[in-house]
Amino acid sequence: MERFLNIYYRHVHIKADKTSRDPSKSRPEWFTHEACFRNLLTTIQSDPMGSRVRLTVVYDGQVDDFMDDFVSRYYANESLGIGVQFIRGGSDRNSGLITLAMAHQAALPPHDLIYFLENDYLHQPGWVSKIFELYDSGLKFDYVSLYDHRDKYMYAMYAELQSKIVHTKTHHWRTAPSSCGSFMFEKAVLNQDYDVLALGIPDFYFFSKLIGERGRVLLTPIPGLATHCMEGYLSPTVNWQQFLY
Repeated sequence: MERFLNIYYRHVHIKADKTSRDPSKSRPEWFTHEACFRNLLTTIQSDPMGSRVRLTVVYDGQVDDFMDDFVSRYYANESLGIGVQFIRGGSDRNSGLITLAMAHQAALPPHDLIYFLENDYLHQPGWVSKIFELYDSGLKFDYVSLYDHRDKYMYAMYAELQSKIVHTKTHHWRTAPSSCGSFMFEKAVLNQDYDVLALGIPDFYFFSKLIGERGRVLLTPIPGLATHCMEGYLSPTVNWQQFLY
């Protein structure tokens, strides 16, 4: 059976983003939330396997705010096939938990893929095909992040970190001890690990429980297929600005 990739894109109006998310985030000079969203749409549409992607914007806010948000312009273009779910989370933590429950309750086949995606990530062209390639490779893993976490190369706490390096036909991947809040997995994995993911604890801690206590395997790509748009923490060796559309 052909599997699909279901993206749950968490977004909030920029006026709320300044207060409900970390206000001290340092961004690259080229960053905007709309640029990240436009990049996501373009990389999906241009990919040979883009037709197997379903995108749902999980909008934390009111309809009036949405109508004033850049996302509404893309949603109005029916050819893009974007779905929208309105929630009232009020915080990054609550928004994440509501989105998690939404995916858990969704009537998806067990081998369908789920991608929890925050609104400040930029993707490389070809990432969709590489994900399906990875899941069809026969490699054993449970979770995937497209972000090659720069902190794993910088921080003293990771000085002795050892990773297993594996590869598919076109990309290398490494095992990692944790990820940020944007990651993917099969629906079957969500069903198995929902109790831990729904604890409402920060991503570093629930990955520590999943990997350390349950033996789950998290893979991240080398080089990154996406980056968290934080100044000083971009996935290394990639000129990310070239992927602004």
